[in-house]
Amino acid sequence: MSRSLPAGGPGYRLLRFLVRGLLRRVWGLCADGFARLPQRGPFIIACNHPSEIDAIVLAAALPFRPTYLASRHIEQFPILFWLARRFDPVFVRRGLSDIGAIRACLQRLEGGEVIVVFPEGRVVQDADLGPLHEGAAFLSIRSRAPIVPVALVGTSAMWPLGARWPRRARISVRVGAPVPPDDNGRRAEALTAEIDAALRRLVAAGQVESPVQRESH
Repeated sequence: MSRSLPAGGPGYRLLRFLVRGLLRRVWGLCADGFARLPQRGPFIIACNHPSEIDAIVLAAALPFRPTYLASRHIEQFPILFWLARRFDPVFVRRGLSDIGAIRACLQRLEGGEVIVVFPEGRVVQDADLGPLHEGAAFLSIRSRAPIVPVALVGTSAMWPLGARWPRRARISVRVGAPVPPDDNGRRAEALTAEIDAALRRLVAAGQVESPVQRESH
């Protein structure tokens, strides 16, 4: 089912506006390729994961409200769990084949939502991109939703693992061309390899291109 992209409620839009303004002013947040984003859902965003701050940066940059996956382990932190629930994520149990989470993602996509997947499965700061899991490709094949590769550049310098506070850095969000669903009979492995190549191109382009021209969105 194709639906307009969710804008989020007034509180979400206000918070996004404030955080986006802060990121632009202090960290020079720039956007590239946002015209490539589909105008309607469903689709899947496959994003690299160089920092713990990535979900916040991506949410601030996107002109709509996406649906994130969140680990069930945060249930042991009541305040964090309460805050996460306000954003209505799909909760996933790490290290397990969570059939319930897969079904929930497919239901969200059927309803026209945009699912954000970090296919590396963890923060990777010691390489441009870590090995990708096949979850995003599997969801695309099952739901017939396209995958949009999105690269975050500079967030690892902004907030390195173990740092208590963010550091000065220039950050950018780069959107690649959507990869259509499995029209050619590709398996998840081949589709994942295509996403891997697209993300590596975006990350490399972001690292050598300075400054990135900011788009209005």
